[in-house]
Amino acid sequence: MRARNINQDWVKYTVDNPSLKVVKAPNEVQLFSTIEAYEKRCLKVVVNPISMVVITVYFDRNMKKKGCK
Repeated sequence: MRARNINQDWVKYTVDNPSLKVVKAPNEVQLFSTIEAYEKRCLKVVVNPISMVVITVYFDRNMKKKGCK
């Protein structure tokens, strides 16, 4: 997260209040949210819903183009 300049509060916000949720597999859920404080970029947080472990987190340029809410 540090290398990508992603604030922990943004990750928590996205996990708690996703604007879009995509279930890829039983052990992988993708959560998206627009981060107003960071140029309205779309944050993608991939979590394992069974253990609630964050797998990866990054700003997804493709989802911003597709209308990340």
